[in-house]
Amino acid sequence: MIGSSHSRFNRKLAWFGLVLGITAIVSQYITFQPLFRQMGLGPVGAAFGMLMLLTILTNLAMVAAYWSSLAHLPRKLAVFFSHAGVRTAIAAQITMVAIVYVTAIRGQLVLTLPMLITDAMLHYIAPVVYLGWWWLLPGKQGLKYSAIPRWMAWPVVYLALIMAAGLSSGAFIYPILDVYKFGTLLVARNIVATLALLAALCAILVFVAKAQSTKPNSPTG
Repeated sequence: MIGSSHSRFNRKLAWFGLVLGITAIVSQYITFQPLFRQMGLGPVGAAFGMLMLLTILTNLAMVAAYWSSLAHLPRKLAVFFSHAGVRTAIAAQITMVAIVYVTAIRGQLVLTLPMLITDAMLHYIAPVVYLGWWWLLPGKQGLKYSAIPRWMAWPVVYLALIMAAGLSSGAFIYPILDVYKFGTLLVARNIVATLALLAALCAILVFVAKAQSTKPNSPTG
């Protein structure tokens, strides 16, 4: 009965997370239009600009993970986002995004009330909902610490791409990565600290998954 209860609640949580994620992403596109226009971005440019943000990319990954548990997708996509390791990597990444945002990025833009609501959905509510959903997921007992380097591959590639884009254009998406303003050494420290945080979060989630698997009536059972 407990396992069945977990399953029903987690399905409801997946639906809530799915709607929340889509709403938050669409809301940012709409409410941030004045800011996009100030940056000289039209509707298409704004969409592409949003896709350069790790917050948006990770929220899209969460939406895909939720959807993979609720509906039938093309086989390869369903298998990928149904994998416990992929879902755990997403959990670590969205937690890292939230922590870095709150500690290093928040407050650098003046936001209207609609923007603040969107900001809260993307950086506070969505991560909490996803972590709750992840907590109740079955099948996490096979997670291994050795998978952590693989989970970190995408964030490393992402950092390399946005750094290359920033160096070539002179404009950096995230102020903490602006080598022209802060210097190479400080930016390198920021990158190392961010990746170290992500690795630690991955390790914590593996530890939690293993601890869950040893408890009776755990979500992995």
